Amino acid sequence: MNVVEYLMGILPLKDWWYWIIESIVFTTICLVLTRWRSISKRISYFYAIASLGIVELVSLGINHSFSPVNVAAATLGLFVIAMFEEERFYSEKKNEQKIKLLEKESERDYLTGLLNDRALSQEINRLANNSEIHNIVIGALDIDHFKKINDTYGHFTGNEVLNYFSTVFREQIHSAFPKHGYVYRFGGEEFTIVVSNHSLEEVYQLLQSIEKFFNNKSIVTKEGMKLTISFSCSLTDHLNDELLDTTLKRADNMLYGVKNNGRGWIVTDQHHQRPRKTSSERKINSNY
Repeated sequence: MNVVEYLMGILPLKDWWYWIIESIVFTTICLVLTRWRSISKRISYFYAIASLGIVELVSLGINHSFSPVNVAAATLGLFVIAMFEEERFYSEKKNEQKIKLLEKESERDYLTGLLNDRALSQEINRLANNSEIHNIVIGALDIDHFKKINDTYGHFTGNEVLNYFSTVFREQIHSAFPKHGYVYRFGGEEFTIVVSNHSLEEVYQLLQSIEKFFNNKSIVTKEGMKLTISFSCSLTDHLNDELLDTTLKRADNMLYGVKNNGRGWIVTDQHHQRPRKTSSERKINSNY
């Protein structure tokens, strides 16, 4: 700025040492502001603009160079810059909010509002790189005979069942394992749960209580139909030095074993809970 003023004939070259002092003072102020962690970058920027004006005014006073042009450059000009910066800040903030909203929506299942497989992939990467996580339980779930519900009562009723099932699971998992338990929907009637820093036995006990809840409480659809549902589930612990993707695949393979052996029960790495009824007895019950 001083060089420009010199080229314009506003400042004489003999005052070059003032220019160096101004630069040192302003640079020192900027370094202090960048290390001032308790204030935002936005506030730091405005402090820098204000300090630049003050430094320039002091320099003009020392040189007895006050003039309308110089004073305007040191005050009004910087004020205009500050106004444009404020507008830019709000514009960037709105864009950031839009981006975050789009990212959030892209990680949610449109029907149930649960996290989707994209969010699961990100969560697995986060857990794998978090040294504070000491145990991870992964579960694969499937609503029993869901295709029969869709074929018998239609997809609208099927969507009601999915929403009901998702709501119950999300509330139960989040309540039992706050900040450590999440439910994901892969599509259709397939779901995944990920619980960290809790034992497999704790997750197993919770799923047993959820299973009893579904057994004892029917879903009442908008058309007045009552449906009783059950689910199949597999739970497995993440092993040391094992890729989390491998754990997820093992849970998925275990679930297929459950579905091929009657459905409606929970299998874990340690024990099985077999259904109290035969597979034919566990078909969807409906009452009008």
